[in-house]
Amino acid sequence: MKLNNLITIAFSLFLIVAISTPIQAQMSPKEKRQLEREADYNKDVAKSQTKAAKKLLKKKADKNARKEAKKLRKQDYVVFPGSVPMAKQLESCWMKQLEQDDRGAQKYIFSDGNGVANTQTAAEMQAMEAAKLQLAGQISNEINQIVESKIANEQISREEAQSLTKFVAGGKNYIIQSLSYVRPAFKVMREVGRSNVEVTLKLFYSVEEAMEATKKALEAKARADLEGEADELIDQIDKLFKK
Repeated sequence: MKLNNLITIAFSLFLIVAISTPIQAQMSPKEKRQLEREADYNKDVAKSQTKAAKKLLKKKADKNARKEAKKLRKQDYVVFPGSVPMAKQLESCWMKQLEQDDRGAQKYIFSDGNGVANTQTAAEMQAMEAAKLQLAGQISNEINQIVESKIANEQISREEAQSLTKFVAGGKNYIIQSLSYVRPAFKVMREVGRSNVEVTLKLFYSVEEAMEATKKALEAKARADLEGEADELIDQIDKLFKK
């Protein structure tokens, strides 16, 4: 079975479970037990599909990673001293992009960063900041999806949603600051021009950890912006992230 088919099946199973959840309250105990058994089965199938997809990717990744690494080396990229070989870094990244949680949802969000400066350290800092900014944007998108889901399930009002969406959009700097240091899964460099160094890297961040860090960051922003009047907004933030 092809990799894309495996991923599609796993994602479809997740959608089935997610869509069925709101109607559980209207079911009889027997129907609920049956639904729980089906959900457990779907989780097992999703795990099996993910495992099979990982095996398939692992078989192909070695050759593909070596080929991609060869292309990068031809562009004068090298790994940092003491780092894992470039092909292995690429292989690890591809595996992380495929990983799923027990619901079949993507386990990691990831971003790319690039920086050019006259020292390796400065170029790496630029690349990290660019990657974190991109990461914050993806987290904002994740939150917007949560907001839409909460609206659809009537857990929050449209007015609350608009207020939260606007607040999140203005809190990117807080989100970036809340992200603890993440060791890049992929990091290479090359010399450019006469005296500059270019660093390219890729970051991966657990979705669960990102959401927890973002919740704390938004609560901190609410306290900083509203001080004594922050309680109502913090309650809305808690409601937003409550599963």
